[in-house]
Amino acid sequence: MKKLVPHLKDEMTPKERIAAMDAGNDLDRIPCIPLLGEPSTRLIGTTVSQYWHSPQLMVEAEIAAFNRFGHDSLGLGPDAYGIAEAMGANVIFPEDNIPFVKDVFITDYSMLASLEPLNPYKDGRIPLFLQACEMLREAAGDIIGIGCSVAGPFTIAAYLRGVENILKDVHKNPEQVHRLLYLVTESCKNCIDALSVYDIGISMADPLASGTVIGPNIFKEFVSPYFREIIKTAIEKTGKKPSLHLCGNTYKIWQEIASLNISLFSLDNVVDIGRARDEIGDKVRLMGNVDPSNVIMRGNKTTILAAAAECIKKAGDNPKGFILSSGCQIPIKTPMHNIDYFMEAARTLS
Repeated sequence: MKKLVPHLKDEMTPKERIAAMDAGNDLDRIPCIPLLGEPSTRLIGTTVSQYWHSPQLMVEAEIAAFNRFGHDSLGLGPDAYGIAEAMGANVIFPEDNIPFVKDVFITDYSMLASLEPLNPYKDGRIPLFLQACEMLREAAGDIIGIGCSVAGPFTIAAYLRGVENILKDVHKNPEQVHRLLYLVTESCKNCIDALSVYDIGISMADPLASGTVIGPNIFKEFVSPYFREIIKTAIEKTGKKPSLHLCGNTYKIWQEIASLNISLFSLDNVVDIGRARDEIGDKVRLMGNVDPSNVIMRGNKTTILAAAAECIKKAGDNPKGFILSSGCQIPIKTPMHNIDYFMEAARTLS
């Protein structure tokens, strides 16, 4: 397995850079974390399906991406698909595209009586991610921190019950939705417990908990309490606050998010990160939010540098710190040289 090699143009390692930001000290450049994942498969010549079923390929892709781009965090799943699959969902893995859930697993809430929180040591592909985290932790050494996503309970629940079903159920059958969310949350906590031995940070992404999909009252009742449970467990088990990414329009729930005990809030590109800096920047670190599709995938050096400069202008002086990033996961068909340009922005616009 190849070793991690810090970027030649960087004066600090990623660990040193994030530690300096935490301490309020000077940085050599703006921290930058493009949300990668599947695009990294292009660097090692494997398919997405093979990548998702091999700890070795997951780790190889992470190392290859770091050695090329020199970004500031390494990360693995299992994400919402991995946890939903381990709990019974039928997840389909196209050869060279992102996974998706086929069919509804929980067709009736009476099924919950026979379901238990997942066992991370034997259910689904969770054991593969444990292996991958162990390997990546060893490779990362003192150079860079690593994270592992346990996704978010609302999205996982929706993958099990069906998106349309759960959006109806929060109004018509709220007690059963809470039962399902409790089961999912306990499964996430079990994963955190198993992962915590590898000295990692926990990240959460809950795309269906977005204000584009649900209202703020639904968020406060069906999302926030379960976030708080997972956050509490993550801090107790890892000693680190988890990060949170939410897709879509989140303006109306910013204050609720800022009250969570998280390390940072990653924003979708559809919201104004400058407004986030003004409204909640004194409470939480911000990360984002260059358009991953129209700018990073379809753009060129000029447009990528301009979009990154705009983000830095708006939020680079955020009181709690700022990390340049994509507004969501970078599409799999993104040219690798465009990610090079994005990292160049972090190195030249600081």
